[in-house]
Amino acid sequence: MLVVAAAGCSEVVTVVAPEPTAWPVTGHSANSDPWLVDHNQVITSMTPAVLVLNFDPAKSSGDTLQYANDVAQALAVGSMYHGYSEPTTVPFLNYQVKSVVDLTMVRPPVIATPPPTIDLTALFNDASFPPLFGYSDGAGGFLSLCQLFEQGVINEVWIQDGGDAQTTPRAPLYAERKQVYDANWQAIPGDFLSNLGLNTSNLAVSCGVTVRVAHLDPSSTGGVGCDVEVRGWGIDSMWSALPGAATDANAFLNLDFNTRFPGVMFAGWPFICTEGTPCVSYPSPTIAANAPGLSMTFTIDPFLQGCGSSLFPSNATTSRDFEDTVAVDARCEGFGLRGGPGGQDLYQPYSNAVVASYDSTGGASACPAGWQIYWRQSMPGYANKATASDGTPMKNWWPMLFY
Repeated sequence: MLVVAAAGCSEVVTVVAPEPTAWPVTGHSANSDPWLVDHNQVITSMTPAVLVLNFDPAKSSGDTLQYANDVAQALAVGSMYHGYSEPTTVPFLNYQVKSVVDLTMVRPPVIATPPPTIDLTALFNDASFPPLFGYSDGAGGFLSLCQLFEQGVINEVWIQDGGDAQTTPRAPLYAERKQVYDANWQAIPGDFLSNLGLNTSNLAVSCGVTVRVAHLDPSSTGGVGCDVEVRGWGIDSMWSALPGAATDANAFLNLDFNTRFPGVMFAGWPFICTEGTPCVSYPSPTIAANAPGLSMTFTIDPFLQGCGSSLFPSNATTSRDFEDTVAVDARCEGFGLRGGPGGQDLYQPYSNAVVASYDSTGGASACPAGWQIYWRQSMPGYANKATASDGTPMKNWWPMLFY
């Protein structure tokens, strides 16, 4: 409780600070609820509800539920702030599967462009789907996906499709339509960004809150590590809707090179790198330079980077370079903590050896999970002691997923 007395005035104003609480709470379970912004620093844990849609005839509802829970568990591990060094830390993000809807006998709506893709917009707008989802509106009808999001019944949709990407309609790996805020954390009415993520389809829906759809792929070509990775694409890209935290987020994600390093003309590795072709080399742990053969030349010395992004670990030489053994200095573990010389963040060597123990999180996968878990555990979470670039206490980034 904070007591404030105005100068020269006998009146005392009592301001009751929010009490620590888990989310959701009664009356505040929907994405984009102003309650989330107001309680960012006191939310002790989050239990978002997931609706799983199964279009894969090779997977039973039980199989689908088990795999969705495996993905949820890996995401929970990733939300343990500094879990790699703080053994008492508990997961902050604990997804709960609301229900698994068996749609294996339903032909999914398809966008007629190769490869065939499930039309997410139709899942929201086609009147034939709400009865299949099975949530009554209390008036003899059924709630649509937009209504399920707006009423806080669900917070995300995960889709399992199965099959061959070239012959069977596949769901986009990630798609999000996010509420936009101003620099003072006020939602801008009617303003949404609908192209968050990587290679996503545009969600042409008119829901009044943030909606997020992600893929489930238990096949031999995917696995938990891959599904955790694609959910990181939204973390990479959501800051254009959240300008109040964008400066610090872009510093952490290494997406501010053109403002951090004099003479550098690109914002980060994603703008000059493609998967499989080296674009950067590290002559030393504190120097970054162009890889041989790259069309541009640059040297960043000292290379005082942040941490990295979902596709670019701290020592990446190309996109998805998750298992590189070269050590490069980064401040993942010290981000915002000002624990280094001169009150700057502490830098430590990063290589795959740092995260190898996490690589098999969730079981066998075509995508090693180590970086994805370590990267998430390094993000400012609940009760972090970090300081933002403007000198204020760093907010918890996890509630922002649902702003």
